[in-house]
Amino acid sequence: MGLPEKNQPQDPPFRVDFGTTFASVAFAHSSSPDEVKLVRTWLNARAGDETADQVPSEVHYRNPITRGMTWGYEIPDDGASQVLKWFKLLLQDQRDAPKAPQDRGSGQTKLDLAPVTTNPAQATAKALLELGISPVKVITDFLTRVRKVALASIDSTYGRNLGGETRIEYVLTIPAIWSDMSKSLMVQAAQGAGFGTHRVDFVLMGEPESAAVYTLKELQPDNLIVGDTCIICDAGGGTVDLISYQITALNPLRLDEVVSGSGGMHGSVYLDHGFERYIREKLGDDVIDSMKPRARKEMMRTWAENVKFKFGNTTTFAYDVSVHGVPDNEATNVDDGEDVKRIFDPVVDRIVDLVTQQVQGVQRKGFNVKAILLVGGFGSSAYLLQRLQNIHCGLQVLQPPNARTAIARGALVRGLDGSIVKQKRSRRHYGCLSYTKYYPDLGWDAHAYWDSVEECWNVSGKLTWFLHKNDEVGDEMSTSFPFYRAYSELPRRLVFTETLTACDSDAAPEFQWMDPTAIYSVCEVEADLSRIPREKFSRTTAPSGKSYYVVSYEIRMSLVADVLRFEVVFEGRSQGIIKVRMKHPYHSPSFLE
Repeated sequence: MGLPEKNQPQDPPFRVDFGTTFASVAFAHSSSPDEVKLVRTWLNARAGDETADQVPSEVHYRNPITRGMTWGYEIPDDGASQVLKWFKLLLQDQRDAPKAPQDRGSGQTKLDLAPVTTNPAQATAKALLELGISPVKVITDFLTRVRKVALASIDSTYGRNLGGETRIEYVLTIPAIWSDMSKSLMVQAAQGAGFGTHRVDFVLMGEPESAAVYTLKELQPDNLIVGDTCIICDAGGGTVDLISYQITALNPLRLDEVVSGSGGMHGSVYLDHGFERYIREKLGDDVIDSMKPRARKEMMRTWAENVKFKFGNTTTFAYDVSVHGVPDNEATNVDDGEDVKRIFDPVVDRIVDLVTQQVQGVQRKGFNVKAILLVGGFGSSAYLLQRLQNIHCGLQVLQPPNARTAIARGALVRGLDGSIVKQKRSRRHYGCLSYTKYYPDLGWDAHAYWDSVEECWNVSGKLTWFLHKNDEVGDEMSTSFPFYRAYSELPRRLVFTETLTACDSDAAPEFQWMDPTAIYSVCEVEADLSRIPREKFSRTTAPSGKSYYVVSYEIRMSLVADVLRFEVVFEGRSQGIIKVRMKHPYHSPSFLE
């Protein structure tokens, strides 16, 4: 069952932007889709924040057993509250964490002060482990509160109760770089928070796609023509996503993804992390550790408002950060911008590299890039804009109007009009481990083994790829993985576990042992054939005349709205959705249906 057709009555769709540092909710009614409204009624918004259109993505558990909590603006600045933040980063495994950028001249790491390979949420991960609460549960609790406030805001706007039987469509945006595991965990959290059933009551939408929907509509009709290709760089708090779209139609707007998207964990929280390292080097750990929590929070606030958000606007700017309890000392001032540049460059260098790689990928496809569009909170950075303009001086590098809220507004278009991206690209290779027949003189001798059932020499570690990186995929696609097993006698329990593997490299290896670090496990799928009559499995004869059983079946992988689903197929007939076991460094392995 899918989302309602466009000609059916619709109630206001939510667009929930659960960001690493802040969350926001936008909504609009299908009868007036251009009247976008943002929820501004967050509980306990402080003086000056009464019209805040976002709420901090922070949680404090008063009682971890009952999960009684305060969140967002409710959390007191008393120093006794253990504030959990940046927990969204814990949904993504560290395989996608950024690598330390290298100085292009010396080959040495540019700045030890800002080790962007460190996940800023590691302290939260440790705290959650001590509390016995998983990241999914924290996100579930947080989104539950966000949804409650948003429903009340919509009720007050439209003057009717939408919390009863009225159906609401939800669109939750997620980073495009997220792994399949991360997306599945987000579905779990959303369902637990009351958003309903995935693909029935809510959909997930990639943040850069959402931004592209709004931004490209805003640039029409004067600046775009069919055939133009634009790169969307969505730089947020935790992640940076890049996708290249070619315009295939203007009215209605339709897009095709040109090359596989890219990205990494290079968001603005890594600037905060770099500043903390920098200020500790300047003042010493003892000074920072002795600061009261409220003073430390004020220091980070003034860093964000006076430096992070303004750096690059002018060369004569005074960079003032409030550090209560520390005497003024010119030796510790951030006075000429060079110190700030040292904090920014390790992170910005990675974004510049990603944009350059995306431009080159589009050009290799034979297309020209018309513009690079910067969106998201970090995408509003004047310094990032300058760096990209200097590197790509022949291209337009733009920060569209409402760049910070482009994702929210675009997701509403997705909710009201349906997806305008008709052709997407797979971000990775998908396949499975198997074996293949041994042939001499191919250098496979070290990996050959004797199969006593089929009575032949085989080679282990063969990788069979069923979906390749950059393959075209629609909003819904499926592919089948054929499996073959040989047994002298059928096992009593006909339940088999297969491992789905993936590779993010442009060229995937033929065997696992050729490049073991490039291959990783996505999940384990459990194929249950116990309901199949045993006489259905054929017998064949080995060279010696001995007979053996052949068990053949397929596992069908479906990519529905960027989330994987699996079913087992025998003799062309589906045997139903199968269990999937996914693994994650911050999550206990668990079965997903």
